[in-house]
Amino acid sequence: MTRKAMLAAVLALLGASALAESTAVAPTKVTPVQAELIADISARLLKVGSNVFARVTADWFGSDCSLRNGAILEGRVVSVVPHTKTTKVSELDIAFNRAQCGQPKLGDYGLTIAAIAAPQDADYGIMSDDLPIMTSGPANYGAILGVKQSQMGAMMMQLDSGIDAVPKVPRMKMGEVSGIRGLKLGVGTGPDSSTILTITGHDVSLERRTTLLLVPARGTYPHAASAAPEPGSPAALRPSTGTAPVSVRASGPDSASLPAEAPVEDDIETCAPPECNVALPSANSIDLGKTQATISVSQLGYAPRPQRILDRFENDDALAYLGHQELLVAFNPHLLTPRHMLGKSGWTVRVIRAALVNTATQRVTRTVDWELPDDGQYLWRLANGRVLVHVGSELRVYGEGLKIEKRIPLDGPLSFVRVTPDGSFMAIGVIHERYSPELHAALRESLGSEPEEDVGIEVLNRDFETIGKSSARSRLMPPTLLDEGQARLLALPNMRYSIALSTWDNHTSTIARFSSGCTPELTSIAPDLLFLVSCSRETQGREYRVLRPNGSLALKGDSTLNECGHAAQGSTNRRDFVVKTVRSSLPVPPGALFKADDFATEELGVYSAADDKRLLTVHVGAPTSSRDGYALAPDGSELAVLTRDQIAIYSVPQR
Repeated sequence: MTRKAMLAAVLALLGASALAESTAVAPTKVTPVQAELIADISARLLKVGSNVFARVTADWFGSDCSLRNGAILEGRVVSVVPHTKTTKVSELDIAFNRAQCGQPKLGDYGLTIAAIAAPQDADYGIMSDDLPIMTSGPANYGAILGVKQSQMGAMMMQLDSGIDAVPKVPRMKMGEVSGIRGLKLGVGTGPDSSTILTITGHDVSLERRTTLLLVPARGTYPHAASAAPEPGSPAALRPSTGTAPVSVRASGPDSASLPAEAPVEDDIETCAPPECNVALPSANSIDLGKTQATISVSQLGYAPRPQRILDRFENDDALAYLGHQELLVAFNPHLLTPRHMLGKSGWTVRVIRAALVNTATQRVTRTVDWELPDDGQYLWRLANGRVLVHVGSELRVYGEGLKIEKRIPLDGPLSFVRVTPDGSFMAIGVIHERYSPELHAALRESLGSEPEEDVGIEVLNRDFETIGKSSARSRLMPPTLLDEGQARLLALPNMRYSIALSTWDNHTSTIARFSSGCTPELTSIAPDLLFLVSCSRETQGREYRVLRPNGSLALKGDSTLNECGHAAQGSTNRRDFVVKTVRSSLPVPPGALFKADDFATEELGVYSAADDKRLLTVHVGAPTSSRDGYALAPDGSELAVLTRDQIAIYSVPQR
């Protein structure tokens, strides 16, 4: 039995007194709470009174408590017996006595563990947020570009959040443990109907994402939140006056009746000219670019920190063109600045300095400082030589001369911004706090990272009018947008993945399948391309692919563990795109720590979007640790690259 199978459907249990002493009362329908542990637990590391947290994985509604998907359950260790040389049987008694019943804070609510299943070795399902898609109205996405907010009521928008939807759910018995050898449950045998976990030969230990099925310890029993079971399906846990086991099964089809999944083959590996170009290694590059100008930015206050240890490329520095020879240089000067309350987004975390530089005269025409409440991406390139910038609690559209053209207020911390390559649509995600400050702090301590939050998503058209809204979870990847619709990354078993394209008029098709030894990264670039970074399953070396909307390859490149950073962007005239690769003097496996001081060179290749031919290759030394420290001019005539010493300007050959 897999963890995802356990999460697939709401299970129905019958027998209100099944976990307490037998009575003559007629059985009553009970629906268990489905939850998963948010962190590893072990009898060796716990003590009486320690807290254990679980996250609800399916909506659940009771007469005196409603638990939404993502709600938190708090358990308390009642007793614990670690395994020792003299104590062969380890015990762990956990009483779940508090729950987030529709409120930001925890309230008293008793639940008893009824069954446990081991987590699946590898997650699979939809990995990215889904946007609202049209289910009625215009037949193609072009027809909804001019939709006004007043027309939204006439539309039907839906959010397909299918990450947990797997129909296979096998039978289980009261007190059964699936996938954890030797573990036994004493259901309701502890104080206050708590469940005692026992195992012989080693400590009781449960991994993060272990599935728990829990039922109310006492009081009235809830009904299922989902549709009723299909007629004839034995979706019930039945109490017995004896010791005979009882079974539980989902309301969906029997797993035995489901057809076996066909093997999935990779379909993005074939790449041969003229359909696709292979990026050459640096040793074979003969068209190395020569700088037409260099710009020193030290006088502006640019102060890189190459010794800083990182686990990912940062968002401190960014370059963008606002027009012909008008380059926006944005960076973190690492100044000690007073903290200000920046509205609903929070307090000042850093200050970004933005300077507008003429690349021909090398003169600075304007300088401004932006206060940011986070350390995420803050600048996105738009069509027509404009940029979108996150400042305080708003998004600003800047045009030529660094003049503000539009302000978009935010009602909370920014989670993400995604824009279609042609600028027709923009998706903005804003974090909405799910927990009270006390619960948030407790979860952060238990997880060692920030807990999952709710994300409110708005979809805007090219005139920045809201045309759709939905909600998602912060642990999902931001959506990837193409001109035709949304590209969704799905994880499959055995380290395999697929990319599905959902068009704006609600047609979905799989456009690519591939394998990866690390979590893939998927973004979109102009003119209308996908940029995919994955890893070889054998060597863990990173691989990148540039894909067309139909899934065909435009460009591919393989690399070693020394090539640790890949990024891509296109020119706003939609004629060219550039791929960046950072090389380190030391191997940097996926997820490993690194610092910019270890970076040896950075290679950038400029390609024609019409025929994927390489127009220019440049190498620079002393690369920065920033993801966006490069930019193509709107007409593709210039390439600007930021290093730790300067900005180098290269002329791109004309076709």
